[in-house]
Amino acid sequence: MKRIALMLMAVCCLGTMAADNADLKRAAELYAAQAYDEAAQIYAQTIDEGAVAPELYYNYANACYKSHKIGLAVLNYERALALRPNYEDARFNLDFVNRQITDKIEPIQPFFLTAWIAALGRIMSANAWAVTGIVLFCAALILALIYVFGKRRWLRKTAFFCALFAFLCSCCATAYSFAAKHRLEERSAAIVMVGATTVKSAPDDSGTELFVLHEGTKVIIKSTFADSWVEIRIADGHVGWLKASDIERI
Repeated sequence: MKRIALMLMAVCCLGTMAADNADLKRAAELYAAQAYDEAAQIYAQTIDEGAVAPELYYNYANACYKSHKIGLAVLNYERALALRPNYEDARFNLDFVNRQITDKIEPIQPFFLTAWIAALGRIMSANAWAVTGIVLFCAALILALIYVFGKRRWLRKTAFFCALFAFLCSCCATAYSFAAKHRLEERSAAIVMVGATTVKSAPDDSGTELFVLHEGTKVIIKSTFADSWVEIRIADGHVGWLKASDIERI
């Protein structure tokens, strides 16, 4: 309980660049003074002006949670994690807030190997995976040169297998980088931002009501219709249509 209180009440350091920003300093002061709505407004304005940083989204999410804006809190924790998948504080707070959401959806359990591969991809961001791939490729080239010009048989043999392993790992890291970048650009995941919204069988107000989703629930957008309706899928596999204005993309 102590850890939860610290994570939800303490303002995370925004780094050197953010510390020099008077507006963000003011937001931190307002948060410390429990003026959460005012702090959230400053963070929102900073984001609207084009600032992008996982710490910024994290602090905005904290202020939103303390202002009882569950949808915005979940949305911005998710955005922080999209930029930095291994952001432990954001992951912890997101899990904490998700337990307070009205909808208790049991997700479909994927095949263990698929889940393991997906979890591995969330260890680093797209840029970090790209850098890892480049470093491993350079290592593979160096080892290949050792194999070609090495004098001793054991050294050439070792270099060959190590070069092959480094090259395969480089390919995997590059694939993870492209996959992570694709997720960021696609933005197929979204959060319900209204208190409650009815999912219908068709993109029309006269469609059959299938089920109701509440603020903070995460959905996956499958398709859109006339820019006013979206077909969504929830974690348990159920699909339906809801108004585009009721959700916001991560």
